[in-house]
Amino acid sequence: MWSGAFRYDGAVDIDRVRLVTPRTVTVDAYREFCWGVGLTERPDGYGVLLGHRDDGEVCAVVVDDVEYARLLMESSRGVTVPAQKVVRCLDCWPDLRAEAASVWG
Repeated sequence: MWSGAFRYDGAVDIDRVRLVTPRTVTVDAYREFCWGVGLTERPDGYGVLLGHRDDGEVCAVVVDDVEYARLLMESSRGVTVPAQKVVRCLDCWPDLRAEAASVWG
């Protein structure tokens, strides 16, 4: 499970965007991700914006608008994600690789 959260203030530099859905990761990984961040499993899943805060620390911002996350996959440079799209802020990056033993390493 993730170790903590931070207050989202729009100051996150996005490095990468990942989709966490029942179709983009294994069903077990999807369930583990949802459980770990305290979110309900949804058919559409979530978008995870992996980045860095102003202080240089890694973070992940979770959004429940998967189509918005898809758009950010194309171009996320300089984008400020509206706070109303953010459902969780994590102070770590979940391991979403197919070969990962656990989402929360």
